[in-house]
Amino acid sequence: MRWTASAQETGNRPGTDGALSRRALLRAGGGAGALSALVCLTGTTARPAAAAPGTALSSGTPAVGGSTTSYPLAQHPGTAATAAVPAPRGATTRSLHAGAALSVVRVEVAGGRMVGVTFPRGTAAESVAVRTRNGEGAWSAWSELPLNDNEADPGTSEADGRVTGSDPLWVGSQGDLTTVEVRLPAADVAHAELHVVDPGHSAADELAATSASTVPADTSGVLLRSTGEQPVDERVALAAPTIRTRAAWGADETLRKSSASYSGTLKAAVVHHTADPGSYTQAQVPAVIRGMYRYHTVTLGWADLGYNFVVDRFGGIWEGRAGGTTRPVVGAHAGGFNVDTFGVSMMGDYTSVAPSAACLESIAQVIAWKFSLHGIDPAGTTRLTSAGGGTARYAKGTTVTLRTVSAHRDVGYTACPGNVGFTKMDTIRTRVAQLTAGGGSTASEVAAKYAAVGAGVLGSPTSDEGPAKIGGRYRHYATGSIYFLPATGAHFVKGLIRDKWKAMGWEGSYLGFPTTDEITLPGGAFNHFQGGSIYWSPRTGAHAVRGLIRDKWASLGWETGFLGYPTTDENPLPGGAFTHFAGGSVYFSPRAGTHVVRGAIRDAWARQGWETGRLGYPTSDEYDVAGGKRSDFQGGSITWTPARGAVVTHR
Repeated sequence: MRWTASAQETGNRPGTDGALSRRALLRAGGGAGALSALVCLTGTTARPAAAAPGTALSSGTPAVGGSTTSYPLAQHPGTAATAAVPAPRGATTRSLHAGAALSVVRVEVAGGRMVGVTFPRGTAAESVAVRTRNGEGAWSAWSELPLNDNEADPGTSEADGRVTGSDPLWVGSQGDLTTVEVRLPAADVAHAELHVVDPGHSAADELAATSASTVPADTSGVLLRSTGEQPVDERVALAAPTIRTRAAWGADETLRKSSASYSGTLKAAVVHHTADPGSYTQAQVPAVIRGMYRYHTVTLGWADLGYNFVVDRFGGIWEGRAGGTTRPVVGAHAGGFNVDTFGVSMMGDYTSVAPSAACLESIAQVIAWKFSLHGIDPAGTTRLTSAGGGTARYAKGTTVTLRTVSAHRDVGYTACPGNVGFTKMDTIRTRVAQLTAGGGSTASEVAAKYAAVGAGVLGSPTSDEGPAKIGGRYRHYATGSIYFLPATGAHFVKGLIRDKWKAMGWEGSYLGFPTTDEITLPGGAFNHFQGGSIYWSPRTGAHAVRGLIRDKWASLGWETGFLGYPTTDENPLPGGAFTHFAGGSVYFSPRAGTHVVRGAIRDAWARQGWETGRLGYPTSDEYDVAGGKRSDFQGGSITWTPARGAVVTHR
């Protein structure tokens, strides 16, 4: 059982026609690596990353000042309300709490610039109304606040902590003492709470007086072309619009409860409005975003700001949820449909007023840019499956066809993005299509690839060229296919590797689009894809390898190492995943890591029940001990020697 492994790069492979190693090819666009490691655990396309070091509940000093104060309404004076509950925001909303007795509760608060109302036990109402008075000044008009209709998908840790609450209202600086009145169903007063948010102060507030559209491209710390972003091929992707980072609006990263989760791909954009009827100046935009961020995390219990991007009424584009603007970050903007989508929200209430031309242009700019990165057709449709939830328009498991640029009300029970805002959806779609078309045609890339490869490799065409399921283009040929996406280029897939990819769902599977042509190996062949690789040999067949298991296999020499070719796809397990290879197995779990088990030690572990037995998952690769080999496991170890064979030791 003696062996030697090397973690060095494999370099050029015999039989390949390129100058790059497969590791270099992965870096050029095909590497999912650690980012895809957790897909195998959940059975979904969302991948949670490691937890952030601080949360809103941590004792450390936050990076940015600010506070959230809760006032239980039952502890404050209330009176019966004579005014009726305001009418709903649009015909698409569900009915209000009709015919219920109403109360008005008056609360004296200290400072704060944003308010919202929560209902820890839930409520039958669809909205509450709020007004404020500063010192001896006059009362503001009543502002109707609908219950927040954004949410994380059911079954996620973020959804578990969700609190029923209204949308927040920006009230601006109210001084040291402010009176707030809340009008709500009398039955809810006993448990409802008023939350007053102070977004604190940031150096970003001084920078905000200049429109984002006028910030010079080399402004340090403001634009998003930062380390850690996914590389963009500027030859095929649109130039990025000016986007201000989280740091540019003063995000206190200690409020985040976890790091980002990622979809396997992107299929659509969902357009929102924040539904905040309050007004804000250009200089106040960072503070408004910080207030929403604090309200979403501290008050509603979400992991981060719900939207991927927010666009102010002056046309400024701002990074919302953390995780990288070029990447498919899962938000909490469209309950049931957060996976494979990104949310762009217009800051304001567009129920009865129209978004500004600057706002609409920036919405189109950021959507067109994201679509160009992920090969999405702005005039097309896509298929999405609902995860369900209280605000989702479709029941869990329902697959629906949606336009790639959709409004929130298309997927949820909501009037978002407002009745007037909704009338601008075709304007946005048309402008996105114009911008995308201006980036160059994608149709010719498939034809150019076929001309370069030649009919001798793929045979004659068997289909017309057309749009792929989730963006890009494709065409089938007698013995293979060519798929093109701006972010990956045009590549051919053929034979049994294509059959395997087809069986998995083509580009709609977790593998996504090919990032290499088929490359011939001694004894087999492979293609790399966005989310993994398919390897084939006559003895083992065609199998998919991905994530940290693929990384481990690669470090040991790919198919030329002692493990050889894969003999199974990656198989998810409760708490982990595995792939079998000709020469052993690679097992992964978040707690135990990624390790190789093989030979007599693997046979003994299998007799113990694999990972479900007392030993659990492996915590080490096989290593030398006196006279033999040993592998460690969560519940003990297995030692092999020629004299005694495999001996199991339990902790």
